[in-house]
Amino acid sequence: MIGRKSSMAPSAPLIRVEKEDAQAEIFKQLERIFSAGSSIDALKIFCATKDGIESSTQAIKKLGLTQKRYYTNLKRLIDVGLVEKVDGKYVHTTLGKIVYKLMEALKGALDQKDKLELVDRLLKAKSLSAEETEEIMRAILKDANIIPGERITDILGPVRMADTWEKVVQDVVEYIDKAEEEIFFASRYYDMQVMEAVLRASQRQVKMYFLADKEMKIPRIARIFLSSLLTNRDALSAFFNLLKSPRFKIKYASLPYSFIVVDREYSMVEVATPLKKTFSLAFLFHSKKLSERLLESFMLLWEKGSEVNILNRISNQQEHSLDIDEGG
Repeated sequence: MIGRKSSMAPSAPLIRVEKEDAQAEIFKQLERIFSAGSSIDALKIFCATKDGIESSTQAIKKLGLTQKRYYTNLKRLIDVGLVEKVDGKYVHTTLGKIVYKLMEALKGALDQKDKLELVDRLLKAKSLSAEETEEIMRAILKDANIIPGERITDILGPVRMADTWEKVVQDVVEYIDKAEEEIFFASRYYDMQVMEAVLRASQRQVKMYFLADKEMKIPRIARIFLSSLLTNRDALSAFFNLLKSPRFKIKYASLPYSFIVVDREYSMVEVATPLKKTFSLAFLFHSKKLSERLLESFMLLWEKGSEVNILNRISNQQEHSLDIDEGG
């Protein structure tokens, strides 16, 4: 590790949740999601928002609902974070898109229920070897299109969930440490361990594009990080070289959630708590397709972002007092 490992600085949002409490909170959120989508009316609205609902009047007529049934169920979907209004249109949130794909998987499984029951009976058979069982299962499910259009692993790739902030930091650091070419990072938080990983990546000549939430005080964060590196001359030099490098670019933007894309292949998406917009959990994917989609969102935010010049905001006096060899 470069510098001194520490927890998140006190001025940033800090979430400390015990595992038991975190699991209980996840169960509560799942309960709210299942409850919000427990009626046929809600499912109709949720499916309609896949392509976006621009006119509620037309949607009410098309779905055969009353105004009360429509708006009651729409509000429930919004409150649990599955649907949001963007540019006058009701659409799926990132969480909503994931839930929709999982719902498609369930629908596909129900369409193949007979075959799946046959597989269950096959798994209970003791007369077949594991190799024989696998071969027969492959034959039974060969033409079973469980995911309409494409399989879920093709869409999302291997998926992992991080339900605590500590786990998110660990996974993000792991992603950054494996980066070889470029990192696109949009974050509403900061953490010393993540910043140290970014510094290591810069020393590997990795290109980095960083979107910081407008609420973050980047110059102040930089000074805090500097203070943690005071005992490491090489790290201090590397930090200033990073700030001056054309491979490192940073902007402010208004971020609804945090996400990262590494080498256009690995990605992480934060799921924020509805209304409060605080950290709830995160999903991590190894998927080029999803990473490209997230990168499109990143570039849209980047175009609207405002420039941040950290070096100009850090006093020259502080830089000279550290006696840094800026050329090295």
